[in-house]
Amino acid sequence: MNAYFERIVTALSRITPATLLARGAVFILTTAALVMAIPSFLFGPRPILAAAVLALVVALAPGSRIVTVVLALAAVGWGATWLGRLAEISPLQLVAFGSLLYLAHSAATLAALIPYDAVVTPEVFVRWYVRAIAIVAASAVISLALLVGVWALAGFNGAAIASLLGLAAAVALVAVGVKLVRARA
Repeated sequence: MNAYFERIVTALSRITPATLLARGAVFILTTAALVMAIPSFLFGPRPILAAAVLALVVALAPGSRIVTVVLALAAVGWGATWLGRLAEISPLQLVAFGSLLYLAHSAATLAALIPYDAVVTPEVFVRWYVRAIAIVAASAVISLALLVGVWALAGFNGAAIASLLGLAAAVALVAVGVKLVRARA
């Protein structure tokens, strides 16, 4: 037991600021996504505390399956929040929540890649997050254009149609990605 305690103390003493920064970003982005997923009738201090605890677990284990479980829980919670009230969702809420999920997952990926005692230059963080934010911005523009375009054509809140178009686009992107990976191999 004493040797185990000494290993933990040694590991904690070797943590670098880069690790804390990466995991702090995971914590903040995951907390924001989870808080956004809390239904309005449940919103209060306890659910927010539960969201912070789940986000802390994700930040402590960014390379585990817990990331997927917690972010899926956020998506299910957000979906349950709007169940039966789909017409009330604003396109900006939809895009903001999707963006937070993506950024939380991307931050967890970076945190999982950085060992706890690594020295990382600021350029690594800047390049990673500039790329992630560029993806989010491009996705937001395309999503909002689809939502507004469907609304203009259909004359109603076309969230369902836009969701199907988004799903088709996602499937097409995955198919293209698989073909590119197979072409490299």
